[in-house]
Amino acid sequence: MNRPRTLPIRVAPLPGEALDSWFTAIAHRLHTPLGGLLPQLGLGHRSPEMQVSAQDLQKDWTTLLFPAELAAVSAATGESENKIEAMTLHRFGGAVVIDTAQRKVNHWLLWGRQRGSRFCPECLAHAGGRWQLSWRLGWSFACILHRRLLVDVCPDCRRVLRRHPLWAQPQPGHCVEPAEPDATGRDPARCGADLSTARSVQFRADHPVIQAQQVILDLIEQSEGTFGVYASNPISASTALADLRAIGGRVLSYARYTDLKRFPEDLMAAYYRENPYPPGTASRRGFMAPAGAATAAVGATASVMILACDTVPAAGESLRWLVERLRDDRLTATPTSMASWGRGTSTTLRAVQISAIDPLLKPSDQLRYWVAAKNPVRGFADPRSRSRRSRVPAMFWTAYALRLRPDLRLSLRALRPALSAALLLPGTRYSLHDASELLRDVPDAHDASRILQRLRSHPCWRDILSALTRLADHLDSEGSPIDYHRRRRLNYSDLLPDSRWHDICRNTGFPPGRSRVQLARCLLFEKISTLPVNRAPASFAVSTSYARDRLLNFGSHITLEVAQHLAEAAQDFLARHRIKGEPVDWQPPADLFDGLALPGHDPDLIDIPALHDLVRRRHGSLSDTADRLGTTLDMVRHLLDNHPAPTGRLTEARGRATGQQRYAARTALPKELLTQLYVEEHRTLRAIGERVGVSRQTITRLLDEYDIERAPQRRPSKAIGHEWLHEQYVNQRRTLPELARETGMSTASMNRWAKTHNIPLRPRGGASHRRSSSQSEPGPCQREAEASQDDSI
Repeated sequence: MNRPRTLPIRVAPLPGEALDSWFTAIAHRLHTPLGGLLPQLGLGHRSPEMQVSAQDLQKDWTTLLFPAELAAVSAATGESENKIEAMTLHRFGGAVVIDTAQRKVNHWLLWGRQRGSRFCPECLAHAGGRWQLSWRLGWSFACILHRRLLVDVCPDCRRVLRRHPLWAQPQPGHCVEPAEPDATGRDPARCGADLSTARSVQFRADHPVIQAQQVILDLIEQSEGTFGVYASNPISASTALADLRAIGGRVLSYARYTDLKRFPEDLMAAYYRENPYPPGTASRRGFMAPAGAATAAVGATASVMILACDTVPAAGESLRWLVERLRDDRLTATPTSMASWGRGTSTTLRAVQISAIDPLLKPSDQLRYWVAAKNPVRGFADPRSRSRRSRVPAMFWTAYALRLRPDLRLSLRALRPALSAALLLPGTRYSLHDASELLRDVPDAHDASRILQRLRSHPCWRDILSALTRLADHLDSEGSPIDYHRRRRLNYSDLLPDSRWHDICRNTGFPPGRSRVQLARCLLFEKISTLPVNRAPASFAVSTSYARDRLLNFGSHITLEVAQHLAEAAQDFLARHRIKGEPVDWQPPADLFDGLALPGHDPDLIDIPALHDLVRRRHGSLSDTADRLGTTLDMVRHLLDNHPAPTGRLTEARGRATGQQRYAARTALPKELLTQLYVEEHRTLRAIGERVGVSRQTITRLLDEYDIERAPQRRPSKAIGHEWLHEQYVNQRRTLPELARETGMSTASMNRWAKTHNIPLRPRGGASHRRSSSQSEPGPCQREAEASQDDSI
């Protein structure tokens, strides 16, 4: 291309003017057709005969100029290349998609217009017939300055303007289209209508159409979407416009006239003139740039009104009428189908769509699509959700289940597995059946669905949904210190051996027993595996209601000392299975539910010391304890399981009844001290027992436990005479234990001396009183005194 000469007359471009308008102004000033000016600007070439044909000239310079063309136009006009390029649609790179090879606007995307331009009559009048570049955009439908709806066609010939007849004499502000539609020849008669006299609808300053146009123009100018729902997460202008097109296209295609009553009457009057027939189900009225400005205004205004909301839930509520319209017309409106509303849309629009369809979804789908999240769009792209199955227990954490339980009629045994299955749904394609299989079929899919429906019917469902969403989000982002999936596959047959249980009972004073060790194993099994106890090995599994009730109440008898030993046994079990560094049990942070109004009870609100005091004093049943604390029986059981009460004060009667005297003796008499007292100092068993407040038999069992050899029995060195024993026992009516203590020997030794001297022994109980009365006939006072002193061996 030869470098063109500088034009003899220059015309300065106006701010925002389109390139073709500037060329027309120059041609008008030079009194030459546009076809004669273009070769002088380097936008065409001459044939050997020096004649310029239409095929030699480009007609789409306003779309794009190539670098050589820019340089040529700049050299001919004296304007800078940047200024010239700013008069082409290339300036609006975020608002149009241009095929640079063919120099065409893609009209399938972003409402791009390939030909023609709308216009504002007042702007043409004030600018001397010069056209704004923005009028060529499919997103331009109103003039902000004059608050008018743009005009689409010539008011006389009804043709689209700015299609560039090359050989017409330029007439700024007038229509240069052929007067007759079938006119032929190089320069037919032109329409010549004064475009500044065209009539259009005028709006007030705060009209939704004007506000929507201003938002779109700001979006295009700034190349970034920061309004409404995009304020916290700005996106590119092209993506924001794709969102606007996706919504506007559906509004124009499927909205009925009754739905459009939500828009101002003056706008709708113009819309009805352009569209006298309502859209049908097969209409594609908004899928490409609307031909009419009123139609474009309705679609764009509806989109802006929705996306200009401050939050995603508010935008979803504003969009919901359209979703309901689609469903009323038996059209598909699901999260999957709505994702195909347009290419290049944002995740924010996806969030708005899901929020709009939220009330129409099943509870499982509400979880799956994160409808309660601030930004429910993470969908199925987050790979971390795949590992969530290792972070979710088979039975939901009891503390959280208590807070989510809607009423006491719903048992924790049914609720906990259902909540665990629900926790696997957010952000995954799992169904409830899939979740059940991943959790080893602990939750039944049908039961889980039924319970979720029951939760949804509760007034606090939105908060329950938020709680489950927060938990899933926390597990995805922070993880869990426990691999529950691995624990569910362990072999628990060697859990808590008998020898370990007896050691725990011996070291803590807890009553042993075959049934108790089974219950203790069940407690550990459920705590470690989070599986229900009916899934335990057959040797100790709980399968009956009676055994289950015993297990539920067994936890209240576990003391703090026993719980600590059981935790150590659980850690040893995990270590045997090569699991190290994991706690026995765990639950997410309690502050995840802050700010939520949940239907259940909060364990953190219960006074633990008061609970321990009531339990250790045995003030009624656990139900009575729950009533005293204003909570539920399940809450009391849970708190005692996680906060065992310390050992209470041990009375002599309770010590004998619970078998804890031996524990008290072991605590007071370690092996070294007992060896010293019994072996080295030759103290009697009775004396040692009296020292620590236990019986001689308890000291004997302690000797066997410590493997201390007992000393052979020795007959007392002190002899008891017949006369003295007869006088004291028969005549004075004293008891053998009393005489034994007086002489420093055991009751058994005194009994042997009585047999040695053939002194008849008094029978036990009241019979001895009657026999004594028949022999010596003492008075009533004497009989009462003797009865109080009498004791048997």
